Amino acid sequence: MRRHFSVSGLKRTLKVIVAFSLVIVGFAWNWAVVLFALVLLNTKTLYRAILGKLPLDVSDNSFTGPESHAYRREGSINLKLDIFYPKSGYRMPAGGYPVVFFAHGGGWISGFRRQANNISWCRYLASKGFAVVNIDYRFGYVSHIEAILKRYSDALNFVRNHAREFRLNPEKIALMGLSAGGHLALQYATYNSYHDNRDNMKGIKCVVAWYAPSDLMDLWDDDVESLFARFAVTTTLKGLPTRSKESYIRYSPITWVSERMVPTFLVHGSSDKVVPMKSSVKFFKKLLEHHVEAYLKVYNKADHAFEFELKTSKTIQFIKETVNFLHLYLERRGVV
Repeated sequence: MRRHFSVSGLKRTLKVIVAFSLVIVGFAWNWAVVLFALVLLNTKTLYRAILGKLPLDVSDNSFTGPESHAYRREGSINLKLDIFYPKSGYRMPAGGYPVVFFAHGGGWISGFRRQANNISWCRYLASKGFAVVNIDYRFGYVSHIEAILKRYSDALNFVRNHAREFRLNPEKIALMGLSAGGHLALQYATYNSYHDNRDNMKGIKCVVAWYAPSDLMDLWDDDVESLFARFAVTTTLKGLPTRSKESYIRYSPITWVSERMVPTFLVHGSSDKVVPMKSSVKFFKKLLEHHVEAYLKVYNKADHAFEFELKTSKTIQFIKETVNFLHLYLERRGVV
């Protein structure tokens, strides 16, 4: 009897485990699964994001902020943005500071505006004369990519509507992002320029995207070793490409390239195991085909988020060229 009871108990326990697992699978977008993905599938990239820092020192006297503002309230949660301002050596222009509208990475399902890597970028860009608007947005485990893009648009419109109050120039805006944040910047700019949505593109002079996917199907390429990348895009688009191919096409920036696209600056590592370099290469070529002013910088043998790991002269060169590009198209001058 004791043996029979033990086996029966084990069977019941296994049934509970299986049932619980099915619930988890059924609600694949919940916190438990996301936590599993972040910790087990994305350890190295997560480490860079949490502790990452650019290989350039920035004095605390070279910027002010961040000033925090809630741009939208959803239930009991405020979606916020931070603004960093230049300080020493930069007098505010008559129309307000030129704006770098910055979106963090994290596969659309993780990350937040105050991660060390984001702060490092914001401090550096502010020290070079820009007001940097660093945003949070909805996550893909609770929202579809369309809702994430709407929140991105809400944050941008909030900045435009409060530009005078925040000492910003709404006619001089650059969209910038890392990885998934770069995808949001590219998707917003390509889609709205393709459809000639002038109100949405008002004031946007250029886009900067570091190691961003331009074709979401590329995340299923054989060269991609990151399970996190595939998990993230499947979670955010709510389906595999075999069943949701139309969504993968619709939300890929490369789909919407037109001659109206604003100047674009792309950076990628050739050994990126999260977002394959070919995604930026294809996008760059399509931009050139449509006679868009475009630049592509490739770091040979560098992986995803390489600027926080490779403290080299080439990394510094790419960072400074990014700043030069921003100055060129926001202020029509080349200054590093």
